[in-house]
Amino acid sequence: MPLVNVHMAAGRTPAQKRALMAAITDAMVEHIGAPPESVRVWIDEFPNTDFMAGGELLADKQARLAREARERT
Repeated sequence: MPLVNVHMAAGRTPAQKRALMAAITDAMVEHIGAPPESVRVWIDEFPNTDFMAGGELLADKQARLAREARERT
């Protein structure tokens, strides 16, 4: 029974998460030959204030990118 746990920042819609989990299930079926009914996929979400990469909080990065996009227009 393949188990796939996805960790990602909160903010996706239920439809986006459903599509992601379906695609992961399909990939497990295609690439390792798992029966679809045996594949388990779940998502653990965390707030954008609880993740840092390269010394920058995700919340700060998102705000910076939005500000830079506004400045370009």
